[in-house]
Amino acid sequence: MLKKKLNFFVLSTILFCSLSLQAKEFDGFASPESIYGNKHGIFVSNVGKELLPLEKDNDGFISKLDSNGNVIEKKFISNLNAPKGMNSIDDILYVADIDTIKGFDLNNKKEVFNLPIKNAVFLNAIEILDNNTLLVSDTGTGIIHVIDIDNNKYDTFVKLDSKFAGPNGLLLDKNNNRLIVVGYDPAGKSKGSVVAIDLNNKKQLAITKPLGALDGIVFAKNGDMLVSDWGENLKGVIYRIDKNGNVKTIKMDFMQGPADIFSDGENLWIPKMAESKILKVNLP
Repeated sequence: MLKKKLNFFVLSTILFCSLSLQAKEFDGFASPESIYGNKHGIFVSNVGKELLPLEKDNDGFISKLDSNGNVIEKKFISNLNAPKGMNSIDDILYVADIDTIKGFDLNNKKEVFNLPIKNAVFLNAIEILDNNTLLVSDTGTGIIHVIDIDNNKYDTFVKLDSKFAGPNGLLLDKNNNRLIVVGYDPAGKSKGSVVAIDLNNKKQLAITKPLGALDGIVFAKNGDMLVSDWGENLKGVIYRIDKNGNVKTIKMDFMQGPADIFSDGENLWIPKMAESKILKVNLP
């Protein structure tokens, strides 16, 4: 059965000699926007065959892979519209689906949480503040929502200053009591920055100058931050940012639409959204 499923996913191996990066590329997805992993496996949110991130067309789904990238179930969770960011608490996978946050029990795939966000435009990334609280970015409105899971309620955590573009990827930096946000302008008129928001006083401080169409952010092994950028003319790049805010571009092959990235501690998983592929890269 697994062999048949793998027919949909063509695997190739790439060697990036410039930095001795080992990478594996997996094909057969449908505009993958986000990758997330936990003890249950690696999950990939697929917006759908057409790259229409705001279309309520019910053709979005979430794929489940093993840690090697082999497909366990292509449409593990289906009948979504345009699923994007994911995260989990215990065995519940939370998914941002345009204007609604949904939760699914990973043991039986049943929907156990559904919270529409009034006036939401582009719900994107999900970060876990604590075992009852989600932080969710809305790239379209600029708002980062705080969601009380137990009481099925939400409020505004903060609105990102528009000079940083709209909030896209989120990363909780508990050691420094801050939320790291990367900016993305859906209109493509301005470049997004990497911004730190103090969890207590909500003050916003730019870590970098405006860089581009930023999407995902994770920690590297050494504590640096890795950030994906759609780049210009779909020539996407990955940045490495150290604790002092110095930015370096990781030399990798051309990629179209690197979106919401994920790190498993050893590898960086990159959804190449505009190519309907994902990339697993072992970074030093």
